[in-house]
Order: sequence, then C-alpha cells, then structure tokens
Amino acid sequence: MTADRQTVLSWIADLSATIVTDVDDLSDISQRIAAAPALEAAAFAAEALALTRIIAESVTLPAEFDRIAAPASASGETRQAFSILVAMGSAIAGCRVEWPSRPAARRARTRVSAAGDAGAAAAGSLGGDGADLYAWLTAVTAVSCRLISDIAADAAPIIRVETGVSLPSTVLAYQLYGDATRAGAMVDLAGSATPMIMPTLFDALAS
Repeated sequence: MTADRQTVLSWIADLSATIVTDVDDLSDISQRIAAAPALEAAAFAAEALALTRIIAESVTLPAEFDRIAAPASASGETRQAFSILVAMGSAIAGCRVEWPSRPAARRARTRVSAAGDAGAAAAGSLGGDGADLYAWLTAVTAVSCRLISDIAADAAPIIRVETGVSLPSTVLAYQLYGDATRAGAMVDLAGSATPMIMPTLFDALAS
C-alpha cells in the first residue's frame, strides 16, 4: 500500500503534540518522525503503526480518544492506511479511558468496532501481504470491545435531572452527590454553557 507519507507523519505529529505528555516519549516520536521518510515501504508502515501505538497508550481522556480519527481529506490508499492506524489506535486507546458513564463507554465500543471493521477491510485489500495484519487487527478489536464492555458494566448509569429552576452547578453537585467538587464533570456531561447557570433539564451520572 502506497500512502502519502507526509500526510501520515503530520497526523502522527499532531496527535502526539495533543495527547502525549511524557517528555521522553515526545522526544522519541519526534526523532522517529524525522527519520521515517527514508525508510522502505514495509519499514515505514511498521514504524507508523508503532508510533500510533505509543500515542494510543498515552490516552487517558475521552477527548483524547476522540482525536484518533482519519483526516477528512485523506483518500485512496492513504485513506486505507489511516483506516489501519485508526483501528489499532482506537482499540488500544478505547480501553485505557475511564469512561464516565455507561452510554459513553458503549459509544466508544461502537467506534472501536466500526474502526476495527474498516481497518480489517483495508488490511484485507492487501491480499496475502495483509493476512497477518488482518488477523491481528481483528483480534485486537475484539479484545478491546470486551474490555470496554466490562468498563460499561461497572460505569454509572445516566439519569435525567429536572430542577424547574436554573441553579449553580456546585449547588446541584452537592444536592446530587454530596460533593460540590464534582460540578465540573457534571457541567461537561450536561453540555452546559456556564457552570453558574445549569439547564433546568439535563443528564447526570446516577452516582
């Protein structure tokens, strides 16, 4: 598969800059990105997978997981290459996040499954050369989905809160959980524009 190397490397660089926090990992990724253009095709593909794995292993937040997506402008064989990278990255990252609720975990599992299907299809298009990659992606995706299912089973369900009057998030967090410091997470889940005035109807964690 012949992908646009610069597009792939730019994507990896952007992801590492927004997700990876370990200084040594960032330095290693930067050096390997600089050396990657000179690699043979097979070696470049393996290096792109390895770098994506490092980034995925650094994911801890839902927003970071959401960033592992192919550029909308990618097409042809470059798009297929991204399908493989996103499949692996999503599978690894998806089971590293402490999903805040069952619905969030289930949405992540759906994304991992869909990315795995797309990645496996791209690997399958390589014929015999992609057989091992196809089998590996399929197995990794299946394991990740099972782990995310376990996370979903343990995560808190969502409840619908109706107050009748707008209240500050800290007040509502204390009323719901006895802990005003949980206001920030409640605001994020509710999608409120400001923590000072919450909607009168919103979703919140049950516990």
